[in-house]
Amino acid sequence: MPTKAELETQITELEHKIRRLDRSLNQTRLDLEELPTAAYNRFDTPHRNDNVVEALERAMAEFEAFVKDPSERISLYIKSSHGIGWSWEADYVKNGQFAWCGAFAAWCHTRVKFDIRKKIFPSCYRLYSNWGQTSRKIDPMKVQPGDIVVVYTSKRSMQGDHITLCVDNSLLGSEGEITTIEGNAHGTFPDDSYGEGVIKRKRKLIEFAHVYRLLADDFDER
Repeated sequence: MPTKAELETQITELEHKIRRLDRSLNQTRLDLEELPTAAYNRFDTPHRNDNVVEALERAMAEFEAFVKDPSERISLYIKSSHGIGWSWEADYVKNGQFAWCGAFAAWCHTRVKFDIRKKIFPSCYRLYSNWGQTSRKIDPMKVQPGDIVVVYTSKRSMQGDHITLCVDNSLLGSEGEITTIEGNAHGTFPDDSYGEGVIKRKRKLIEFAHVYRLLADDFDER
């Protein structure tokens, strides 16, 4: 008969195996979305795994919190380990003090490994230089909720100019647009007023620079 210590070791090993299998299962589901079939509809909403669900819930919670620029809460996106973790930055007290759109996306995708959020999420350039030649960069026509959508502004930089989070793609087929929740931008607040901060807005395909979809290995084990 195995000892208690041996059984506890077996349990730990099985728990790790379950987490690995769960990651593989989620990745397989994402891979399946890329395969065309006779009944394939590129505008369907995909299976939403726990990581995507949490990112969307966190984005909505911040939107509903009515975060207007400037706000003390923006410092959390920038300095907290739940965001990009740039703790050396000064507290955010003045509009335009820090380009925090990527920090907001990191706060939403807080399950992503901290090193990725800290080193890659902070700017469009970092996203493009690290992910532009990887399988994370996807066809904009296949954008889905939870994807990171980098859009152009008047600058039209090669890497794109502003980081957003897709929360709804239901109008992609009919209107050629998605709904985003984004930080450091102008758009609609929860009371339908217009302003700058954490806002919701429509983004048309012609605005898209790049779309990135996180891989299973980008997330911490749970």
